[in-house]
Amino acid sequence: MARRRQRSQATAPTSSGAAVRTEVAQVAARLMAEDDIHDFGEAKARAAADLGVRGRNGLPRNDEIEAELRNYQALFQADEQPRWLAQKRRIALEVMQLLLQFRPRLTGAVLRGTAAAATEISLHLFADPPERVASFLYDRHIPWTLDAWEGRFGGDRLFELPMYRIHPDGQPVRLIVFPEAAPREAPRSPVDGRPMARASAEELAELLEREPG
Repeated sequence: MARRRQRSQATAPTSSGAAVRTEVAQVAARLMAEDDIHDFGEAKARAAADLGVRGRNGLPRNDEIEAELRNYQALFQADEQPRWLAQKRRIALEVMQLLLQFRPRLTGAVLRGTAAAATEISLHLFADPPERVASFLYDRHIPWTLDAWEGRFGGDRLFELPMYRIHPDGQPVRLIVFPEAAPREAPRSPVDGRPMARASAEELAELLEREPG
């Protein structure tokens, strides 16, 4: 496994704006790959602080950070990251097959292919009332905890939805429950602001079949 790169010193940058933008994106990507940070905003703020960058002007977009994350994983985690990803996708498929009655959809970094070692699997379910999911898990003796998830939809509409956490094979899985009559439009992606990509169990199975090894 490649050694982790040293953190940049928190000194005021002297390079051009474009170079600073790239450097912040690279440091934020490393934080997401290595330091169990999953939120782009948190990673960006930490990177800017590490580099002594003040203000929000000129900071990288989230899609620029994800592009650097892919580069980092290809350079420094080329052996282990594909194994993490494949394992998470296999566990996601098992959970989705168990929860087929709730029309599960895989989303997030596990679907996009940028999952880090500690990344949670994110599944979208559809149930009315959402407590049906809790009853389903309870009847099968699957421990769960209840939390809330806030999603952004078109027009900057914010909705808070119930989220159940389970841990099959020690892997954290988030089950975000949407109403049965939820709009066809998916929540906005934190990466590019577009509707999130979502995959059914069948689509995930096809993706796993195409993966090498």
